[in-house]
Amino acid sequence: MPFTAKLKSTAPDARRPKAAVAVAAELRRQIVTGRLKPGDKLHPENVLQSEFAVSRPTLREALRLLESESLITISRGKHGGARVTSIDLGALTSQVGVFLQLEGATLPDVWLARTVLEPPAAGLLAASRNSEALAALDANISSALLASQQDLIRYADLSAEFSMLLTRHCGNKTIHLLASLIYDIIRRQHEHVTERTLADANVDKLRRDNIRSRQKAVELMRTGTPAEAEDYWRKHLQRMRDLVLFAYKGPMTIDVLSEPAGAPRPIAAIRHRVRAAV
Repeated sequence: MPFTAKLKSTAPDARRPKAAVAVAAELRRQIVTGRLKPGDKLHPENVLQSEFAVSRPTLREALRLLESESLITISRGKHGGARVTSIDLGALTSQVGVFLQLEGATLPDVWLARTVLEPPAAGLLAASRNSEALAALDANISSALLASQQDLIRYADLSAEFSMLLTRHCGNKTIHLLASLIYDIIRRQHEHVTERTLADANVDKLRRDNIRSRQKAVELMRTGTPAEAEDYWRKHLQRMRDLVLFAYKGPMTIDVLSEPAGAPRPIAAIRHRVRAAV
């Protein structure tokens, strides 16, 4: 049965979706169900036109819709055509960051999301005792320890990466996807605070304490109960949130294009807060 015939039998004319949208929906379904896989080339335009019984402009509009969703790429020329691509999570993350900035999201807002997403991931890892995951977390801590002495920006990135490893290996794809969408914001904020405290020797103690906290968290995932691991990581994030956010003045609206909007507090004030916390 021609594709357009299916449309005629399912909806009144006034509510029938545009043909291009319907064609895009069918091709999208084939991609997400795995019938079309990343790297597969779609049939030539004339074959697709015949398959869906649509005009060339309608087909091209459908392909443009899929291209705008990063589901396919379209190349021109003799050997060109439409090809299925893997979803670019980086591009999606960028869009989420810009959206959050347009909405006026703040750093406290992002940190709250972390305290919702990451502790259950730690609990799931404690339940699974995934040896591969625990080894990856151990390796991250070892790299962070070395970077804390040689490359502090690298140390900041590894700190953010530890959280990403938690969600990546927790066994829940939804938690990991949601955490991935704010990962770049978290990484940039870690770098920003690190840059502002490079010359402060007292912050070095805070870094060492952070490493010890991560070691304790991994040990709980290895030998403790899920509830213990979840509770410990939640309290760690809450403590770090208070210390990190104290380094800013102002509303701390996130800025995914340059630097967080809040002006940094004087180092002396951060030093006092760190001493009070340990």
